[in-house]
Amino acid sequence: MRLLQDNPKFAEELYCGLLGQRLPSYTSVKPGSEAMTRAGEAVIRNCDNVAVFYDGEEPITVLLFEVQRNPDKRKHSSWLDYIASAYQRFRCPVFLVVITFDEKTEAWAREPIVYGHPGLVLIPLVIGPAMIPMITDPTEGRDNVSVALLSLIAHGSGPQGPAVMRAYYETIRGFDRTLWSRYAEYALNALQGEQFMSLQEMIMSDAALPNTYRLGLLGEKYREGLAEGKAEGKAEGKAEGEARMLLRILDARGVVIDPNSRARIRECDDTDQLEAWADRALSIDRIQDLFD
Repeated sequence: MRLLQDNPKFAEELYCGLLGQRLPSYTSVKPGSEAMTRAGEAVIRNCDNVAVFYDGEEPITVLLFEVQRNPDKRKHSSWLDYIASAYQRFRCPVFLVVITFDEKTEAWAREPIVYGHPGLVLIPLVIGPAMIPMITDPTEGRDNVSVALLSLIAHGSGPQGPAVMRAYYETIRGFDRTLWSRYAEYALNALQGEQFMSLQEMIMSDAALPNTYRLGLLGEKYREGLAEGKAEGKAEGKAEGEARMLLRILDARGVVIDPNSRARIRECDDTDQLEAWADRALSIDRIQDLFD
């Protein structure tokens, strides 16, 4: 999660606030390298985030974070390697925290991992969806926007999903451009399928939001979102959604759309064509250029 890379102190909120654990007194916290190393040689395995707590210049605690969206037995070998590698590097206590967003993955992550050696059993520290607050009030979100982001990821697809998403969007809406872009990108990178499309549409349909805020978020991530929706087998109605998003992009860029062009876009049922138009819409100034 880039959220932890950009804000290492958030590691303390997760470890102490959500998990109820304790940290020793420390003077600073810094992000560590996610590449696990042996004798200075990088290996392929990378954990998601590393937060190193220091007392002066001496590391005193290392927190390793893994974001797990699905059960994956391969992690049972890599997690122990992460811990051993971090301990070798920093020579201080190392703790593994696994963040999950659904109950099935949470239950899997909590299972003790028995490696065979007497007494060698790894029990990860797990943050599950029930431990993540459900934030539906923007006022509460502004008090801790990082937790509001976790709330969106964990609860955005549940029964209160629309309220959670609206609360997150209203939380970041008053930020300056740099901070707004950062937290909008965090969310778009974390969400998938329909949730990604819903937040993207919410952003694009916000007439009060400056166009400069929105345009920087379009491009590759937009195309990934469309491809993701197709991969999930949601072709039915996808063309309509792509057409609607294309019109949002054009409106946001201030391109004047005459009725015939608007109808042509709405009536197009070729998703590849709509996606190609969406790519072109990012750089044109006249609607005629969309079809040329």
